[in-house]
Amino acid sequence: MKCPRCGSEMKDGMLFCEHCGEEIRIVQDFEPEIDGIVTGFENASNVRQTKVNMENHGKGREIPGLNPAKKRFSRKRRVFFAVSGAILLIVCIFAAIVGLRFQNADYQYQRAMRYIQAGAFDMACAYAERAVRLAPDESEYLAAYAVCLAQTGLREETEDVCFRILELDASNEQAYRALVAIYEEDGEYEKINELLLSCPDEQIVSSYPAYVAKPPEFSYESGIYDKALSLRLSANTSGTIYYTLDGSEPDENSLTYASPIFLESGAYRIRAVFVNQYGVSSEEAEGNYYVDVTVPEAPQVSPEEGSYSRPTLITVTGGENCKIYYTTDGTTPTQDKTEYTGPFPMPVGVTKFRFICYSLAGAAGEETQVTYSLNLHASLSIEAARNRLLIELMAADVIQDMDGTVETGTGHYVYNYRCAVTIDGVDYYLYREYYEDDAGNSAATGTDYVVDIMNGTCYKALQTVQAEAEPAVTGREAEAGEEQEEAGAETKEAVQDPWSSLTLEEIYSQD
Repeated sequence: MKCPRCGSEMKDGMLFCEHCGEEIRIVQDFEPEIDGIVTGFENASNVRQTKVNMENHGKGREIPGLNPAKKRFSRKRRVFFAVSGAILLIVCIFAAIVGLRFQNADYQYQRAMRYIQAGAFDMACAYAERAVRLAPDESEYLAAYAVCLAQTGLREETEDVCFRILELDASNEQAYRALVAIYEEDGEYEKINELLLSCPDEQIVSSYPAYVAKPPEFSYESGIYDKALSLRLSANTSGTIYYTLDGSEPDENSLTYASPIFLESGAYRIRAVFVNQYGVSSEEAEGNYYVDVTVPEAPQVSPEEGSYSRPTLITVTGGENCKIYYTTDGTTPTQDKTEYTGPFPMPVGVTKFRFICYSLAGAAGEETQVTYSLNLHASLSIEAARNRLLIELMAADVIQDMDGTVETGTGHYVYNYRCAVTIDGVDYYLYREYYEDDAGNSAATGTDYVVDIMNGTCYKALQTVQAEAEPAVTGREAEAGEEQEEAGAETKEAVQDPWSSLTLEEIYSQD
């Protein structure tokens, strides 16, 4: 045997060429039977490959050597797989839709409402519960759930859900209706009353009038009255009112209200409570009244009305525990008019007074009307006497000119006539000093001056009890005294005789 590579002769049995080292491969001859088997496997392999190619490429060409029955079976398999895939896809889509609906609160609520309308509350409850679980703060879903719970007899669960609803919507009528039904069935009327009193919607409360126990209402407000009272007590619904007149706490053993309570003169403290037909008690109501039916007598005025030529004090007296009011402009005297506090000087000229007394209860008595005419036989008029005073004050350097200008500051003094007075048997005009700034603001300085109505002599008038406390005259604002009305108004003094405390002092220069 020769080497297939270099052609050198090789010994039998050698596996390598001695000259070039080439490996010698020995291939056996095949028998015909074995060759046929191999050929059969190759043919079968070719048939399978052809079938796969037809399935992958969808070609309907007939494969040589392939059975027609097998061709039909292969087509059915393809149809089966296609139909199965479509069904699987539809099932998946349906499952997705069902899943989405299962997670949609509104869908669950709508389904629950359909079952509620159909009376199938057990079915409705499942849907309503899922809606609440998906949207726990939606009062509409909670209301549907409460209806289902109530219809299925779950009392405590219904109560809890209703209070959850009221936390979100305090005026939810369905929640109140469900709770009232629960408490009504169990006879818990106190709870119904408490529930309805907490409701902010009066229209809902008015739907259950028999269950509500409100405090009694009094026909008169607490206060002071000048007439006897026929006091009526009223309740919001059927039941019984119990009351006391001695200030003690009312209960079912107290007086029973059946007719108006008559209050005569005196003080009354009335406490009342209402108990409705279900035995539920209301909160307590209380009224305090002071009745004074005494009508004050007409005030006594001194001196008698008439004409006078010298300064005169007017004095008025009334009943005990009464206040006196008066007017000088012809209007009716009432409690908002000028109050009499003590004797005051009669005004110059003709003045008509109207006096009246009021009791502490506000009862008004009869009026007393008097007319006075004070015509002083004076050498100087009120205006002329004022000019004489201004001249004296200028000489004393209190003011700089007749306009009342002061040496320091930007304002000026004003001297207003107050009244005619008698001091130590001499008649004077009395003028009160005011300081007025450039803005027109005016305040009393606490200093008064008098001018003799006959000879024009001027003095500073001092209150004896306040003489040591009188402030200086120049360059100051008011530090004492109460500001009165302008010229023509009546002086209201707190002392019994305002003239007895006046002393006179010469007007000295400020230098």
